[in-house]
Amino acid sequence: MFALLKIARLLATVLCVVLVFISYRPEDMVGFFMALVPSSFFLALIWLVPLAFGHRRPRVRVKHREGFHPSVEHDNIALDPGLDILWVRDPVRGERYIKRRDVLSARTAHDWRNGTFRQRIELRIADIENPVWQVLFERHSDRWIKSSQFNGQERDEWFSRIAAWTGLATLK
Repeated sequence: MFALLKIARLLATVLCVVLVFISYRPEDMVGFFMALVPSSFFLALIWLVPLAFGHRRPRVRVKHREGFHPSVEHDNIALDPGLDILWVRDPVRGERYIKRRDVLSARTAHDWRNGTFRQRIELRIADIENPVWQVLFERHSDRWIKSSQFNGQERDEWFSRIAAWTGLATLK
């Protein structure tokens, strides 16, 4: 959906530029300005309003189960070293509490979907039905490269935390 809106915005930009280019005549500058002013206003509207209202997801409040008190937590992952339990939220499968002995491996990954760069950790666990769980790191808006780098730094920090917590050598 967002890709179609971006394509429509690019087409509207091209049409405005063509309109201004066609309306330029050295002997008739009034016609040029009559096309330039509304086109500039329209382009500012379709390019600056989406920047002001970025599509960052609101943070979902988490109510952990009784007895789970994480010492460190993020939007989609939390760790309680006292109980040796890791809580994860997968965008497809939902929430799950994972014991340390059930974590088989983990790896970092990223992909490009719908115009955003998504950072994630993939956990492979000892479960026959759902062996792979994904934890997304989307706290910062992905519209700017710097914000996307913040998501990557948080992902790498959590990956190091999981590696230290599990003590597994199969993490990559």
